[in-house]
Amino acid sequence: MTAPLHRVAVVIPYFQRDSGILCRALDGVAAQELPPGVTLRVIVVDDASPRPAASELASRANGAPLDIVLIEQENGGPGGARNAALDRIVAEGAADVVAFLDSDDIWGPRHVADALTALEKGYDFYCCDNTRPGDYPLFSEHVQVLARGGAGLAARSVLIDHEGPVRGFPPQELCDDIAVSYLSHTSTVVVRAAAIGGIRFDPDLRTAGEDRMFWLMLALSGVRIAVSWRCNVTCGEGVNLFFSAHDWNSPETVERFGCELLFAEKLIRQQDLSQARREYALARATRSRRAYAFLFLRMLLKRRKPPLGMFRSLLSFDPLLPLRMPPLFLRVLLDRRPAGDKL
Repeated sequence: MTAPLHRVAVVIPYFQRDSGILCRALDGVAAQELPPGVTLRVIVVDDASPRPAASELASRANGAPLDIVLIEQENGGPGGARNAALDRIVAEGAADVVAFLDSDDIWGPRHVADALTALEKGYDFYCCDNTRPGDYPLFSEHVQVLARGGAGLAARSVLIDHEGPVRGFPPQELCDDIAVSYLSHTSTVVVRAAAIGGIRFDPDLRTAGEDRMFWLMLALSGVRIAVSWRCNVTCGEGVNLFFSAHDWNSPETVERFGCELLFAEKLIRQQDLSQARREYALARATRSRRAYAFLFLRMLLKRRKPPLGMFRSLLSFDPLLPLRMPPLFLRVLLDRRPAGDKL
C-alpha cells in the first residue's frame, strides 16, 4: 500500500473541427465519482485546432465547474500536445497522478476512482477496457492476449479485483505484449506522475505509434502495471489521425504508413531487444515499408506531392530507402490479391 494520491492532472490534447466535442469530454470529467479529498485539474492543449478550445470552453460556462488550464501552441501532433502538458505538470509539481483523455472520448463516472484504487495498491500504470460504438463493443475482445478477461495472462499476474477483473503485473512483465499488441487506448491510461519522470511521447510518430512507444518506455523503466477489464471509457467520433488515414489517395495515409515504419525502425534499434519484440519489429517494418513505398510512389505518379517530412525522417534510419522503393512498388502493383489485402 502507498500513501493516498489526491491530485489528478487530466491531459487533453485538442484538435477538432466540430463544436461540442470537447464539452462532452469535459462533462465526463466533471461527472467523476471521486474519493474524498481527490481533486482534478484539467490541462487542455489547443494544438492549433480549427475549432479553438477557447470558444469551446466559453460555451461551457454553465457546465459543472472544473479547474481548467488552457495551453495554446503551434501544431505539433497529439504527442507534442501531451508533452506540453507533461512539461507544465513537472514545472508546477502540481499532480500526484496523470490521466490521459482524448478530446473526443468520454470517461465513465468510476474511471478515475478505479484507477486510484489500483495505484494506491502499489501500481504505477493503470489502463482499462473501452468501447467504440459502431466499431467494437469491447476493445479487449479484439486483442488476443486480452480476450476472455485476460485468461491467458492469469499465470503472469496477481488478481487485484474479481470484478472486471483487474490484474496486476510485476515490472517489465508486459514489455513484449505492449510492443506486439496495442493493449491500451490512450484515454484509458492513468499513471503515477513520479513514474513518468523525463519520459515523453515521441513527436515524430504523430499519426501512429506515439502512444504505444510511450507505454513501452514506461514499461521498460520498470513501472508496475494494472490492467482492468472494466469498460470505463467510450471512444467518440472526432478528428482521429489514425482512423482517418486509410484512403489510398490521401497524404495522411502515406504519413500513417511512414509513422508505422518509423516506429518499427526505432523499435529495432532499442537496446536489450527481446526476441519477440525484434521479430515483431522486423515483420512490421517489412509490411510498412512495402505499403509506404507503394503509396508514396503512387502519389508521385499521379503528380501529387507526398509528405516529405516523414520521408526525411525515414532516410535518417535507412539511407537506401529510395533504392528499395521501386521494387516494392512493383511487387504491390503486380499483386493479384484484392486491394484491401495488398497492404
